[in-house]
Parts: sequence; structure tokens; C-alpha cells
Amino acid sequence: MGTPAGFRFSGRALIIIGVAALVISGLLLFVAPDTGTQVLVTEVDESVVSPDDEVLRYSDLSEGGQELFDQGLRADEFIRVYQSPPDFEYPTGDTSATALVEKNGTVYSIITASRCKLCGLVDALGYGAGLAGIVLLVLGVYHLVNEEADPTADNR
Repeated sequence: MGTPAGFRFSGRALIIIGVAALVISGLLLFVAPDTGTQVLVTEVDESVVSPDDEVLRYSDLSEGGQELFDQGLRADEFIRVYQSPPDFEYPTGDTSATALVEKNGTVYSIITASRCKLCGLVDALGYGAGLAGIVLLVLGVYHLVNEEADPTADNR
């Protein structure tokens, strides 16, 4: 017993839906994520800095690293930035990284953080849409090949 003719998708329809699913997948995986990083710079009590801690010198930072540090220093809270100089780590997900920087005899902590709470969900939806697109494309091609191979099939 087959499916009713009204519920049967043609190969072309499956291919069109599959391509649409792949486009949606691409949008979710490559366009939707926010690539901004949050930065916070605060002064550190030097008594808590261990001799084993790596302290970067401000003068050794790249121009972009100095600019990022200065932007964070001027703000009193986390700021969102869209640059990623190589002087600091840039974690993904809901995590943060900390570095110590010495400027004019004062030690500062610079925290770089990504606070993308939905990134995991968006990635899962993107991968799911991509997988569905591939499956639909394969089924669409299969249906097209079988419909063309069987000229007696009822093509409604």
C-alpha cells in the first residue's frame, strides 16, 4: 500500500526544498553568529600577581592590542569590540580569557569574553538544516532517476 498521490513529493520538489534547507543552513552557520568580543580592563592589586604569572608589557603589544586595551581601560564595564589583535585570546561559547598587562608601572587585567548563549543552538539548527538539505537532495535525485526510468509510473 503506497502513499496517497496528494502526499507524494516529486523529485524536483525535493531538490528545491533541499537547496532551500542548505541555504538556511549556510545563513545559520555563517551569517547569524555574532563575532563580537566583550572586553573589560581593570586595575589589579600587584600583591595578588604571582611571579609565575605572565605579565605583558603595554609597549610590546601590537598597535591593535594597544588600541583594544585603551578602549577597555576608558570604559568602566564590558565593551563590545569587533577586532581581534593576536595579543590576547578570544574564547568561543560562554567563556572568558584573562591576560595581565603592565602599563606605566600599573598592572591591569584584560578579560576577553564571548557571551553567545544561543551559539550552540544556532549551530545545531544549522547543521540539522544542512543534513536535511543533503538528504532531501539525494531523495530528490533518486526520485527523478526512478521516475525517468519507469515510463509507466503515474506522474500526477
